[in-house]
Amino acid sequence: MNYDIKSDLSEKIAIRDKVYSALSDAIFQGKLKPEERLVESKLAKLMKISRTPIREAIIELAQKGLAVPSPPKGVKVAPLPTTKELTEFYDISSVIRGLAARKAACNITPQEIKQLQEIIAESEQSLREVSLKEIFKLNKKFHQVIEKSSNNKELLFLLDDVYKRSRERFSELLSRKKRQKESIEEHKIILEALIKKDEELAEQLMKKHIENGKEDLLQQIELQENISRKKIIQNIKQK
Repeated sequence: MNYDIKSDLSEKIAIRDKVYSALSDAIFQGKLKPEERLVESKLAKLMKISRTPIREAIIELAQKGLAVPSPPKGVKVAPLPTTKELTEFYDISSVIRGLAARKAACNITPQEIKQLQEIIAESEQSLREVSLKEIFKLNKKFHQVIEKSSNNKELLFLLDDVYKRSRERFSELLSRKKRQKESIEEHKIILEALIKKDEELAEQLMKKHIENGKEDLLQQIELQENISRKKIIQNIKQK
């Protein structure tokens, strides 16, 4: 017996995947703000599709940690990470990306070295133009080139899962000129270790790079919390 269902099924999956990509990109780029409600009917009307793929995409967002329940009924974009969540994420990222840098030191090609050099040059140009969003994209590209050059499929699978679950949620906080300038300089040093094929140094530098990013974000979160507390106190005094 032959079942003629393959094309219909693949079409449904394609629509759901496109909706998921559109919504996750909107979250990553800050177009959908932290704790903003995801209303199926409004999203379906906006995208000119039925509510079913919207619902399925929102379920996937929740599974990936990009959305959370919003009582009594509904879902909202996940809030910005707590200090504990941030620390857990960066601790895991440090270990995995450090290992990727170690593996890359053995396997990286001249073409990939050139690619990293070009990314650094573009990053410096974007910094001069104060295009912080573009720097963020180049930062992502820099790490992906290194990770791909590790030539380790299992490692890439783990990194992909980490990216999907949490990393992009911090993009809004990452886009600060001071930290981005420091990050570019750290990229240069990491690249030097890769060129020298120094496995241990490449791993250490990458771990330090991730740790520096974590500390900067923790400071920013603390600053934002202090500002919020001051506003609450001022509102109470005004009443």
